[in-house]
Amino acid sequence: MRSFYLISILLVILLALSPFALLKKTDSEFSGKIVAHNIYSAKVKSIDPATCGDTTSAGIQANFYEGLYAYHYLKRPVEIVSLLADGMPEISPDGLTYRVKIKKGIKYSRNACFGLDEKGQAKTRTLRADDFVLAFKRIADFHITTPLSLALIQGKIQGLDDYRQNTRRYRKGDFSRYTKEQISGIKALDEHTLEIKLTKSFPQLLYVLAIHSYAPIPDELIDYHLATRADEKGGRESIPENERNPEILEVPAAIGTGPYVLKEWIKGGKILMVRNPDFREFFYPAEGGPGDTEAGLLADAGKKVPFIDIINLTFVAEANPSWMLFLTKQRDTAGIPREVYSSVISPSKELTQRWEKRGIRLIKSNAPAVFWFAFNMDDKVLGKSKSLRQALNLAFDVEQYIEVIYNGRGIRAVNTLPSSFKGYEQAGPSPYSRLDIEEAKKKIAQAKAELIAAGVIKTGDDIPPITLDMPGTDEHYRRVGEFTQGQFRKIGIELKVEMNDWPTLQKKVHNKQTQVYAMGWHADYPDAENFLQLYYSPNIKLGTNNTNYSNPLFDTFFEQASAEMDEQKRVELYVKMVKILNEDCPMVLLSEPIYFTLAYDWMHNIKPHPIGYGFRKFIRLDAELRHKRGGM
Repeated sequence: MRSFYLISILLVILLALSPFALLKKTDSEFSGKIVAHNIYSAKVKSIDPATCGDTTSAGIQANFYEGLYAYHYLKRPVEIVSLLADGMPEISPDGLTYRVKIKKGIKYSRNACFGLDEKGQAKTRTLRADDFVLAFKRIADFHITTPLSLALIQGKIQGLDDYRQNTRRYRKGDFSRYTKEQISGIKALDEHTLEIKLTKSFPQLLYVLAIHSYAPIPDELIDYHLATRADEKGGRESIPENERNPEILEVPAAIGTGPYVLKEWIKGGKILMVRNPDFREFFYPAEGGPGDTEAGLLADAGKKVPFIDIINLTFVAEANPSWMLFLTKQRDTAGIPREVYSSVISPSKELTQRWEKRGIRLIKSNAPAVFWFAFNMDDKVLGKSKSLRQALNLAFDVEQYIEVIYNGRGIRAVNTLPSSFKGYEQAGPSPYSRLDIEEAKKKIAQAKAELIAAGVIKTGDDIPPITLDMPGTDEHYRRVGEFTQGQFRKIGIELKVEMNDWPTLQKKVHNKQTQVYAMGWHADYPDAENFLQLYYSPNIKLGTNNTNYSNPLFDTFFEQASAEMDEQKRVELYVKMVKILNEDCPMVLLSEPIYFTLAYDWMHNIKPHPIGYGFRKFIRLDAELRHKRGGM
């Protein structure tokens, strides 16, 4: 422990000289503003809502993009509320038609695509229903990679699949497809009414519409940023179709209706979000959940938000530099690195008095997420042997893993659903979600027989080495790799570990270039269907079924459940699907996380939401107290 603190002192000195440490209080862009400083540790994949598919990108995007609906910030269990929609949808008796009224007077953040005023300043315009139509068109566009957002609606909205096929006929740079082709089931009935027609009942649609991936996109953005360019006189001219860059299909500018504007985004570097001056009047919630009043979470009830003017984020992948930024008060909140956990958290899992006296508090939260090592079922070794997959589950000491790697901050995952979801208890644990080395060795013998029968190995051969791909390159993932190698070594399996940054791993998984990869799933909405769609075989092509798992019986149950309006019957089908996965083992089940977050006492209204994003607008920062305590 002493050596760690000696290293910490050196890191403090280095941080004092580092670029991200020198965020001077006298910087003109921060002068007189309330600025929140923090870090992000995984590279942001995209600023395009349609292509969003990871929690890091979602956490950034939801500050400037908004959907029709969202989640109440404080209420638990979670509750859907209107955001851009003017009330809940009008649903036809057969459940196939949804009509949504759009709030009037909502403005986009200013951008040159809307034109310039007499002073040369960018204009804005108000939100229209046809902006949502364009958003759905982009998600269904054959030329844009939109695996998650498309997977949740494909086959469920009238004409959407036909539209996707029709867009194949257009060249990538020909954006006339957005005006020439229509989705019959998505219409703007007037400027403030959106109609969605389904092919079959889809009880999860309201949850889907609360995801910001379906945020409105103004057509001016496409016309200005993708189809025109600056001329010699500083005006705009059309780019000939054959000269357009076919790779520039993601939105190049974050034009949204949210409380913040993306002022600066350096990939793998600084992210700067500033208050949107055209953001509508929006207020802190006036009611919450049990204990919120006592916790001070309703002290700002009814006040206008956002409270913070600028959100300044710096990319820091390593845990120790991130921790040093918190200790030196250069960031406002932090997680707790494994190395210092025992000095910060007591055996009863509470914050020690030493840290409380520094004006720091501990916030614990559970998330509906499951982490796992996923198998590529197309792999010639793992895909051909169920016994091998079962053996790897039986050989892995998950309890020790949670304790050693996460200081006990988690619970063992025993099936593919979070423990808070309906269907979890009824399905029960997988028979292989336990530590049993002797049974694992028996399964290895069976696996060899299966691989011999499949022509993968010859009699007398060992099972070939297996490669595990990691989603990070830091010390944490090195430790995870070494721990896993030790677990599999107990049953004679040699494991190779490949380190990748997050975008690289996503690309490798998408291209089926992995055998086993470390990943997980955080719920997009509170229904088991969101997890089970990861194993629905038609989603292999969309990229959300990354294990390439295919089981006809599972698919049949999934299709029945997706259209079942009766919740009890739907849960019964979920249970059948989970039991199939429990036996087939397309992954090594690991943990459900428990998050420990530290925050200085100048930060208020922090209540981690289990599912939703876009809640930074509710966070209040006491800049005077931070300055008094020596913060930035």
